[in-house]
Amino acid sequence: MPYESEKLKSRVFYYLCMVLAGCILANIVLRCDRDLQVFILPFTDSSRLAEVSVQQTLFYVLLQRTKQVAVVYLLYKVFPPKAVFSIGMSALLFLFGFVISCQMFYLGLSGVWFLLLCLFPHYLIYLGMLYYLAAEARKVGEDKNKKRMAAMILILTFFVGILSESILSKIFLKNFLQYIGM
Repeated sequence: MPYESEKLKSRVFYYLCMVLAGCILANIVLRCDRDLQVFILPFTDSSRLAEVSVQQTLFYVLLQRTKQVAVVYLLYKVFPPKAVFSIGMSALLFLFGFVISCQMFYLGLSGVWFLLLCLFPHYLIYLGMLYYLAAEARKVGEDKNKKRMAAMILILTFFVGILSESILSKIFLKNFLQYIGM
């Protein structure tokens, strides 16, 4: 048990280092007078998102996330799932650190809160789904009932994430933008 705890601590430390590395690289590039505004999420996107109907948002999110999950699933089938998950998480956290630094540089602290608000709660659901998929992909020799149950859990989690992204995200943006200086 202590060994598992140490593994978890070292993994969390590694992931935090990836965020920090993204922040450092963004700050280095920004110091060289490079325009990185392409990496920010401007506040005007929130009003545009609020105007789009739920059906349009739901269809768009369903299409985008289905493509992404298909690619991840294929990667899990071709490469070791644990490696795909670790490399994917590392890349996402590095990019998150990069983007959060750009948000802070161009839009200040309210820009950081806006970015976090745009990612909550659906990205937590998607990360949980990807972790569960990696854990289940390692269990190759199980019986069919367990595989069906795992597939049903993944599909349910996928649709909960999509509904969360297309509905809850809009509600959070509408209700909380006033509190972050918008």
